[in-house]
Amino acid sequence: MSPNRSPLAWPRVALTGIGLGISVYLTLVHYSHVPLLCHTSGIINCVDVVTSPQSVALGLPLAVWGMLWFVVAAVLAVWTAVGGPAAATRLRPPRLAWSVVGALAVVYFVYLELIVIGHICLWCSGVHLIVLTLLAFEALSGAPA
Repeated sequence: MSPNRSPLAWPRVALTGIGLGISVYLTLVHYSHVPLLCHTSGIINCVDVVTSPQSVALGLPLAVWGMLWFVVAAVLAVWTAVGGPAAATRLRPPRLAWSVVGALAVVYFVYLELIVIGHICLWCSGVHLIVLTLLAFEALSGAPA
């Protein structure tokens, strides 16, 4: 690791990869009828969440929007990790802005899950946790990553 590289650079890349993987899986569940592996009773019920009318926005499943979000986040993360200190400095504002956009979406999606749908999806919660962790990385770095 370069002496000027943040210790969060590669964890950021790993988290975006995991988030992208979950989003791809949920997209496959939607379009290819891949089995959804999740608890389906009580408050935790992924099926009710991912098949609800609220799981689609502008004609696309939220998982597709998640894939798009994570692709952009991954490009920013990889570019930061391999680009050195100058790239990290230049890319911090877009990373922070993108993380804020993701976090605002997460707040809305959690509202939908808890208040509108009345169930929680563990896969979705994993994605939410990753997005909020990426925002925390940006907030905690306070300087170029």
